[in-house]
Amino acid sequence: MRRTIGVVLLLVTSSCGVPSSSNVENLSQSELPLELGEQTTTTSTSTTVVAGTSAKDTASSLVEVVSEPVELYYISANRVVATIQSIVSPATTSQVLAALVAGPPSGDNGFGLRSALPTSLNATIQISKGIAQIDTNAQFLSELSPIDQRLAIAQLVLTFTRRPGVGQVVFTVDGQNVAVPRGRGDLAKPGTTVSFDDYSSLLVALAG
Repeated sequence: MRRTIGVVLLLVTSSCGVPSSSNVENLSQSELPLELGEQTTTTSTSTTVVAGTSAKDTASSLVEVVSEPVELYYISANRVVATIQSIVSPATTSQVLAALVAGPPSGDNGFGLRSALPTSLNATIQISKGIAQIDTNAQFLSELSPIDQRLAIAQLVLTFTRRPGVGQVVFTVDGQNVAVPRGRGDLAKPGTTVSFDDYSSLLVALAG
């Protein structure tokens, strides 16, 4: 009986020891515990990046401003000359009027030029069927000398008849038709339209 117990203890002691062999033994699926045999599920998130774009390119496209050349007319020695200025496209009637009233451009392009239009000019412009109606207040012409009245009207007419879709201009004061001087010095009757040709006699070309 003692001999049998000794053999059993020897076997138990041998099975609890650290294996001395360094070989890796592969176990079959049936020999694995149930917890290890179960498959685990993982979730991944991917981010799609559009090739060919960068933050710099995106920023550049956002700040890009497209402009267009616009003819604005100013005065040189009591004659009228055209200047070309760039305005954000598409240039609206209000933008063109604001640029004209602001006065000649700085630098060589505006050297020696002046404007007869007061910087405080309050005017609204409506365009219908090729006619621009320019409505101002009573002080617009009354505060100007006779020659500057003619030149101021010429600036407006020449500038706006060079805009697409405008061929003639009619002037009103507080909604009422008024007579305005033409380039030759005669008056256009109230409600009569004027055109580019009515002021072409005042034009002079700048030396190139």
